[in-house]
Amino acid sequence: MRRHAGFTIIELLTVMAILGILTALTVPNVHTWKTGYQLRAATMQLHQVLQQARLYAVKQHSRVIVHFDPDNDQQLDGDYIAFVDNGLDEQTFWTREPDEQLLHRGRLKANVRFLKISFAGGVPRLRFNTLGLPNGFGGHIYLTCGPDHFRGIHVNINGRSRIVSSRTGAKGSWK
Repeated sequence: MRRHAGFTIIELLTVMAILGILTALTVPNVHTWKTGYQLRAATMQLHQVLQQARLYAVKQHSRVIVHFDPDNDQQLDGDYIAFVDNGLDEQTFWTREPDEQLLHRGRLKANVRFLKISFAGGVPRLRFNTLGLPNGFGGHIYLTCGPDHFRGIHVNINGRSRIVSSRTGAKGSWK
């Protein structure tokens, strides 16, 4: 009698069950990886904007402001701008005038949001002077995109910035 080569239904069901289990285990990890990637990308982009603003202030001997609430509505909705403050209008020192050069306009990625921004006076804006020094004693920008994803940027008194992270987002947990 001749045997036909092939798979039995039991063998096919076993392989399908194994594939189903592997898929169930990897899908949450892919989502976590994607969320972390988006947060890292947004943090690096913002860090680059701060570094460019500082370098521009020194190179062009001007004041550069990075503003995280450009429409001044007290909402941190993810928009930010960097512009050269010409200092002509002392009434609107922190607000971009039409004649002031825009260096960068950005928006955070889809599910990334500002957790906290604090610079001199607790306001969501930073100014680099002609020496590249920030107003006040520096400050920080903290971002999140979920309960377990926190990254931020610390700007020290010398104007240098560095990327930090935290597992909880709590005060004192940023490294």
